Amino acid sequence: MTFEQAAFSFGWGELINFSMHLPLGSATYRALKPDEYRFSTDLQRSEILADIYDMLAVVFCKKGEKPKLFPRPWATDGAQKIGSDPIPISEFNKWYYGGE
Repeated sequence: MTFEQAAFSFGWGELINFSMHLPLGSATYRALKPDEYRFSTDLQRSEILADIYDMLAVVFCKKGEKPKLFPRPWATDGAQKIGSDPIPISEFNKWYYGGE
């Protein structure tokens, strides 16, 4: 249904009411309220919980002991990396086509 058809079918008042109660995951909500949307995502909530876990680990760790922080998937703390450095563009054709 186009916006014009929705306005004709439901009326402008109902369209305004509909827009005020959009679900948090809708594209319109993301565009209108980006900060509120960011805090409503599962990833953001998980990050906040991981931060709380880290703070509790610091509070309850023994003196002189390093607290074990909650692992985050985007952190690269000595994790194994697959792959190598990129090939310089000047060497790409030789590598790709196997020529001299």
